[in-house]
Amino acid sequence: MIGRRGSAVTDVAPVAEFDADAVAATGATTVPELLQAIRGTTQGADGSDPIFLLNAQRVSGFAEIGSLPPEAIEKVEVLPEQAALKFGFPPTRRVVNFITKARFRQFEAKASAGTTTRWGSATEKANLGMTRLRDGARLTVGLEYRRTDPLLQSDRDIAPDPGIAFDAIGNVTAVNGGEIDPALSAAAGRPVTIAPVPEAAADRGALAAYASGASPRLFDLGPYRMLAPANDAIKAEAVIADRIGEGLSGSISLSAEQSRNRNLAGLAGVKLIVPETNPYSPFARPVILNRYLIEAGVLHERQTVTDLHAGAVLRGAVSGWRWDFTGEFDQKQTDGNAERGVDPVAANTAIAAGANPFAPLDAALLTARLIDRTRLRSRTAGAKTVVTNTPIRLPAGRVAITATAEAARSTAASSSRGSNPFDLRLGRTRIEAGLAVDVPLASRRENVLPFMGDLSVNASLNVRDVSGYGALRDATFGMAWGPIEGVQLLATVRSSEAAPDMVQQSTPVTRVPNVPVFDYGNGRTELVTLILGGNPDLAPERRLVGSLTLSVKPFAKRELRFSATYEATTIRNQTGTVYAITPQTEAVLPDLFVRDPAGRLASVTYQPINFGIERQRTLNLTVNASGKLGKAPPASPGAKGKAPVLTNYYAGIGPSIKFSDRLQLRPGTPELDLLRGDTIRGWGMPRTYGYAYGGINHGGMGLTFNAWYQAPNRIRSADPAADLRFSSVFKLNTGAYIGLGSLLPREKWARRLRLAFDVSNLTDARQQVRDRNGIVPNRLQPDYLDPIGRTATVTLRKLF
Repeated sequence: MIGRRGSAVTDVAPVAEFDADAVAATGATTVPELLQAIRGTTQGADGSDPIFLLNAQRVSGFAEIGSLPPEAIEKVEVLPEQAALKFGFPPTRRVVNFITKARFRQFEAKASAGTTTRWGSATEKANLGMTRLRDGARLTVGLEYRRTDPLLQSDRDIAPDPGIAFDAIGNVTAVNGGEIDPALSAAAGRPVTIAPVPEAAADRGALAAYASGASPRLFDLGPYRMLAPANDAIKAEAVIADRIGEGLSGSISLSAEQSRNRNLAGLAGVKLIVPETNPYSPFARPVILNRYLIEAGVLHERQTVTDLHAGAVLRGAVSGWRWDFTGEFDQKQTDGNAERGVDPVAANTAIAAGANPFAPLDAALLTARLIDRTRLRSRTAGAKTVVTNTPIRLPAGRVAITATAEAARSTAASSSRGSNPFDLRLGRTRIEAGLAVDVPLASRRENVLPFMGDLSVNASLNVRDVSGYGALRDATFGMAWGPIEGVQLLATVRSSEAAPDMVQQSTPVTRVPNVPVFDYGNGRTELVTLILGGNPDLAPERRLVGSLTLSVKPFAKRELRFSATYEATTIRNQTGTVYAITPQTEAVLPDLFVRDPAGRLASVTYQPINFGIERQRTLNLTVNASGKLGKAPPASPGAKGKAPVLTNYYAGIGPSIKFSDRLQLRPGTPELDLLRGDTIRGWGMPRTYGYAYGGINHGGMGLTFNAWYQAPNRIRSADPAADLRFSSVFKLNTGAYIGLGSLLPREKWARRLRLAFDVSNLTDARQQVRDRNGIVPNRLQPDYLDPIGRTATVTLRKLF
């Protein structure tokens, strides 16, 4: 195969290729937007993000790629997972190689404003950037500011939850559940287990006034709670790359970003104990007054996330061995301040002494706020060396060898101050070495067993020592076979072991009172104490994946590709969190759920744990195409002038089918069939899903779209109120852009100025959920599942 400048394509056929015209057809103004447009081709079969290369070379991080403008890109190559071996990565993710233009220079200024089409949240963003490419040297600088306005719950059509007994005036319940007071039941002519406090203050001391209420008084938290927080963020980044003497080149990338969220979390709900001796109580027994403390004000939450990144690459060649050295440092710090409520001890003491529980409480009784102040800081410093060569010549071609050596040190420090003090310090050192070999066995070009086409086999082994976990190994075995031109079959078996993510281990543990959760055991919303945080005792994950991929490119001169990947995955000790409180999960993991004597949920733990074993079988199909519409007329001899303008297009579709997904939470327990109605996450698992995308561009004007679909699914339960049916979802995003210079060719200010209009979720599609009775569960209302809905954004971009 004849190499091309910056190309990463070797004996493994690409999944897709996008030339500069196809990139322009996407309408993307940043590399992240470009990746979003073609994300269906870049994601692995398991949904994992790809590995990125720049001109077929490793980079120190995404910052080196993400700061480039799409106009600087000559071509994008998307290679299957097996190609990762040749660049020192395990074959678990696809490879996306960006090939840049040899010379390029551009300054840009961009501003955009968007809003939800229903009243609510608006966004604003501004960017400044500069890029210069010159014969291998590269300089990019970028600055970004973005802001998102909050979205209040009152801006959406959300009904109050009848399962929540709190109200601004209050609802009365029994101390241990059941009947409040026999005399009250006698007055009502029925057993009374909950009664709203009369609105008229003069009636609150009369027992008969409580008998008329047949159900609790509901309270709308909409004005006091946000569905999406207010956010401000700023980011600065810079990358410089150049040759360093003879035979050496390198790059340095730096970035810093800070994001601040401000959120309203509703009102403090308290359970006030009213003894029968209280002079304002008409009851003969102690009761609980369930009340929102409006007089205490709204609960606020604030979070600041600061990310720092520094990376460097040095590369060269010695005696035919190409090598590169990468070093990285990353730090992420998350500071949070969350008001969880008001400590009711002082109020209950005052009520026991005779204070009026049905009147607004004195401010002196509300000073003991339950506030969690949390901090999580994680740091990782690492270095990796990759050496590759083709030192051995076989009849069918050269054997490719890639060796890697790396070391990394990670630390995490987390703490919580307030109602739930917590401190944790974790440190981890990783030392790793790996070797990958690709051996050609048959080759049409070399006339070695040509009747077999092109055939090669590959293998890799990585061994790492991780402090606290000992030796962990990854091993892969694969085959690439091209029986005829344009057809390739890839087969891979890979076994991997991975230590748990330190963030999942070190996130501060917090306890949040009075959180509504849906109990799949009885179809009710329950108020519980929610325990959130990390789990330092997580074990390593072990994964075995077998995959078979067929790729077809039927026309040599047209960019049209078909591929199908069947993948069988077995995962042991997978790290995950159980969010669904079903009879199955509660039976296997009783330590995560606590119920009161009446059988009502009192406490739920949402912390990562290790699952026993999960087995998945999936088929992923893709079709990708790009090119030009029509043919350019032949040039007349001696003719001068501009080349004819043709229409460029790109398109793709990628349906996926899950044949099975079975999960065993603990060894020896019954399996959960996630495709047939069992769940751990609180929503059903669709059997089929997929994406589609496309766009056309003509003379700087274009239209784009991308869409996502998932089939209907179900959570099964013997209780009709917990037997849920989830509708199918089809979301369509569209965009249009136009170069104002083509409309106003005589106006200098309009040159290289582009106006774009994008609409996300064009049809405002939302998933609909109903139980077997035809009722929408309160916690699964459409505006809870997707409060943002349709958004429209206008962008103005000027290039200099």
